[in-house]
Amino acid sequence: MLLIVIALILGLLAIYFSPIRQSRNFYDYADQRLLLGIPHFWNVVSNVGFLVVGLIGLKKNHHHSLASEPALSFAYPLFFVSLIGAFWGSSLYHLLPGPFTLMLDRIPITIGFISLYCIIIAQYLSPKLGKAMLLPTLAYGVLSVIYWYMTDVIDGRGDMAPYVLVQLLPIIHIPLILWLYPNRNNPTQYYLYALGLYVLCKIAESKDDELYQLTSQISGHTLKHILAALAGYCVYQGWTKSTKKPHG
Repeated sequence: MLLIVIALILGLLAIYFSPIRQSRNFYDYADQRLLLGIPHFWNVVSNVGFLVVGLIGLKKNHHHSLASEPALSFAYPLFFVSLIGAFWGSSLYHLLPGPFTLMLDRIPITIGFISLYCIIIAQYLSPKLGKAMLLPTLAYGVLSVIYWYMTDVIDGRGDMAPYVLVQLLPIIHIPLILWLYPNRNNPTQYYLYALGLYVLCKIAESKDDELYQLTSQISGHTLKHILAALAGYCVYQGWTKSTKKPHG
């Protein structure tokens, strides 16, 4: 009931505060350097971690399924595919910053968030619930990004309210689920590592200029990409170790 109430409250708040706009200087990242003919070089190449983790995860899952919940077996490789999609989407976006490429960046991120969220629901709450939620929430997530883009095309500052729920709800629900429904067969500590890295991602993202001025080499946004890829790797490690454990 607590999880349902939180979801309803967040949904109502999103409707109440809609439209939610991203900042006017959203595309003005601190590190604008051109290196090796590549604009915004470090913001582009720092995405390679997503590709590496995605490929490692797909290869491992191909040889030995990482799915501890067979009902959602297809969601596990989907998570790794989303990381590979994030590599391409984010790289393209930082090469050519703009609403359309940002949409291509946000769609795989959304798919990854929702896949992980539904897997955790299946592991800790109910496999049937996780499976039942996956396709509808994936559809909602992708449509929320498309909605933002369409409203951005219309008035130049799209409404992010539906998309905000895609990121906010799992980040609130997941730690609550891990706390309220402990399960020693699941990789709880690795999920907590990933959550901690995600928090650091958001801090780094908000300190883009400050970190670049401090180091003169690495911006907050570049660091965000590195930390996010490490979060994905923590999830991969957790699934790998979880499938090696005897379940009972």
